[in-house]
Amino acid sequence: MRVVVSVHDPPVWTIPLHEVRRIADAAPGDDVVDARSPEERARAFAEADVLVATRISDAEAAAARRVKWIHSTAVGVGTLMRPAIVAGDVVVTNSRGVHSEAVAEHAIALLLAVRRRLHVAAAGQAARQWVQDTLAAARTPVLSASRVLVIGLGSIGARIAAMAAGLGMQVTGMRRQPELPAPAGVTAVVGPGQLAEVLPEADAVVLALPRTEITRALFGEQEFRLMKPSAVLVNIARGRLIDDQALIQALERGQIAGAGLDAFQQEPLSAASPLWGLPNVIITPHSAAFAGDYWRPAVDLFLDNLTRFKRGEPLLNVVDKDRGY
Repeated sequence: MRVVVSVHDPPVWTIPLHEVRRIADAAPGDDVVDARSPEERARAFAEADVLVATRISDAEAAAARRVKWIHSTAVGVGTLMRPAIVAGDVVVTNSRGVHSEAVAEHAIALLLAVRRRLHVAAAGQAARQWVQDTLAAARTPVLSASRVLVIGLGSIGARIAAMAAGLGMQVTGMRRQPELPAPAGVTAVVGPGQLAEVLPEADAVVLALPRTEITRALFGEQEFRLMKPSAVLVNIARGRLIDDQALIQALERGQIAGAGLDAFQQEPLSAASPLWGLPNVIITPHSAAFAGDYWRPAVDLFLDNLTRFKRGEPLLNVVDKDRGY
């Protein structure tokens, strides 16, 4: 069996060589190929039975006729959902749950930092300025008097909800199936059709849902108008969930108090983006999942699934290709 490992998006989304070797050592009877360049991918995909990748082009998907299973070392699989993959018999799995704790911690850190305006204090420190009056002007309710809306209650969203509840916040969750049991710490669960009802009540909104055709530009001008002027938005999911221009206008006009952003439509974020210069924004460079060793647990999951695949057993984290997650 040929296993093609092709996760190479510099500078950081590149699987280390020692992890590729670990896959090869764990599958001594298989041909494990590390394909990094476009030319290597073109050759290897055509002969692959199993593919480890985070993206695939239409041409590559058409060439990968032998592939039976694709595993993503990331959670999001939008860049794998090519028509040939969705319509075919290829099984797709992802790394859901592997980095949930790290991403949830990052989301909570952004939420607290934006609410307490720590970036303003940091800028004052860099300029050797005592910005006490600026910080005192912000009227931020304490956590026990605040409600957070967590949109998306998968493994990451559920973890964020539990952490927020542990800090004393009231938590409302939103997901496509609100009738399912509520995760720990969530006091109410609503469906997507109720977004307009719950947005005006939220002091903070955290986006933790996948990017699909349904969720594209989920937050736009109308949603920002419904939010409290004192509310903050945190996005640790996907940049395409937000209409960038609507967000910029909402931040400039004071329709919302601030935003903590870890994901963007274009990455790296263009130096020309107005988001860089807004005083009520904290930007992190899509780094929420970084904690400890990013790659080892992701490869551990793949190796577990590889054993299952060879035995004909059900795989972990199978993606619903129609839903996109």
